[in-house]
Amino acid sequence: MSFLNTGFTPTVSARLTKAGRNAIAKGDFLISYFSIGDSEYNYNPNISGLTSQRVFAPLDKNTHVKYPFLYSATGSTIYGIPVESPDDENQPCRNIITANSGWTLNTIWENKPLGINDSIALKDYQSNVYSGVKSYLGYTSSTGQTFINYSGGTITGTTIRNTMLEEVEILPEEQNSIAILHYSESGTTGDPYKFFKYDDYISNHSGTTSPNTSSDVNYFGVTIPNLMYHRLSGATTGTTFHMSTGKTKSVTSEYNSDFQLDYVDLLDINEYSVGKVFFNQKIIVFDDQEIVTALDTGSTRNYTLTAPKVSSYITNADPIVDLTTGKTIWVTYVLSGGTVSGDLPCSNFIKVTGTTNPENVNVKFNSGGFKHLNSGYTATQIHILHQFTDNGDQPIPNQWYIKDYTSELSSINDLKTGFTFTLNETKINAAETNGYYVSSLTNFGKQRTYTEGTVSTVIGTDIQVMNFVINLPDGKFTTSQNPTYVSGTKYITEIALLNSNKETMVVGKFSAPRARITSVDVFSVKLDF
Repeated sequence: MSFLNTGFTPTVSARLTKAGRNAIAKGDFLISYFSIGDSEYNYNPNISGLTSQRVFAPLDKNTHVKYPFLYSATGSTIYGIPVESPDDENQPCRNIITANSGWTLNTIWENKPLGINDSIALKDYQSNVYSGVKSYLGYTSSTGQTFINYSGGTITGTTIRNTMLEEVEILPEEQNSIAILHYSESGTTGDPYKFFKYDDYISNHSGTTSPNTSSDVNYFGVTIPNLMYHRLSGATTGTTFHMSTGKTKSVTSEYNSDFQLDYVDLLDINEYSVGKVFFNQKIIVFDDQEIVTALDTGSTRNYTLTAPKVSSYITNADPIVDLTTGKTIWVTYVLSGGTVSGDLPCSNFIKVTGTTNPENVNVKFNSGGFKHLNSGYTATQIHILHQFTDNGDQPIPNQWYIKDYTSELSSINDLKTGFTFTLNETKINAAETNGYYVSSLTNFGKQRTYTEGTVSTVIGTDIQVMNFVINLPDGKFTTSQNPTYVSGTKYITEIALLNSNKETMVVGKFSAPRARITSVDVFSVKLDF
């Protein structure tokens, strides 16, 4: 199970890491230090008031603390001395299962979907209790972590493919939404202790070596049968996504280099990345925001829209006045009429940064980007939406401007063979100024069991079975290094127990983030693995 079972009673639930089990086997298991952190808490004010966030269960290979608390505000150490009283029972075994059920889907929104104008606060979107996990995985801030691709350097954000199949980088700050499929261990509610005894993970090995009986790429697949995916070769419905092969990539904390989350890319049928498989955490993340929109039941659409190529060019003919130094224009679009009336716009917003040159903006669609238009869903109009911001700022969901560009087409089917629209000052001024809303859509981010399709994986299970006391002195361990923290109460989500070499032996998690009070705090780490 990827998220912590809140029905379990101990204050802190923990398990041994692989290094901890190796130490027991060698007879040198000794805990010398502890570290606490708030790595899974999102202090982002965009979801103010959201204190009931959920956190990951303690996992074998999810070692080290990404954002450890400093012992003191002026110091640099992140370690304290624990009091231990371990048991010495050790019963390892191993099991391999194939899982194609028991998966839960959560869509997490950092901002409301474009065009939504309802009274439901963002913090009340059901899956947004997992917003800290979005930050934990590196989808909220460009700082705090580095993505390492193991084949030539680092990367920063998510890369999507526009209509021309060119890579477009979506920075973590621009990542409005992700969808998480996580293994739920359904059927184990009768034995809540079992949850802490089994260290499951998605196998990502290739070939026939243990623990596989055949290539993982043949086992692993996420099938969405009702999805009209715009990159399919034809206007068919349903597609399967698979994991990449070869070396893994990682997310590494810039505050604690020992923290590392390994992952492989989640690929579509054309080998283009649409997400990540965090195999040790047993979660599959869709970070292509169009797929996220199609997966969310609140959006009411099961088709994805291609991201246009948006680019500027220097001109003296009616240039866009507001597109100048220090300003960014964000562009997206929406189809309407036919069966798509009231549907959400394209969720991938493309930006152009202004310069001192007078410029217009082209919005280009390549042929083949609308295979399902009038062959799966029907539309009669296309509207282009834009919004200006200062450089570095994100667009505000209910402050987009909209203009109907349908008259520039001979018919809506021109989009199927490719078309380029030009935005100039006259057209910008003609856009409606009252914002853009789809007020009838509600109930976004609803958690649901994934029953529409199938998830097929090889699940590896490492089984093992110990007790510890963590004392936080008055006024110590109160300095957060979480980049989303600004002020106010700090929250603890995790405790790591380390040996004399500061290798993590035990990882413990709270069932929910715990406020760090400035006076003495004492926690008992429950180890069950």
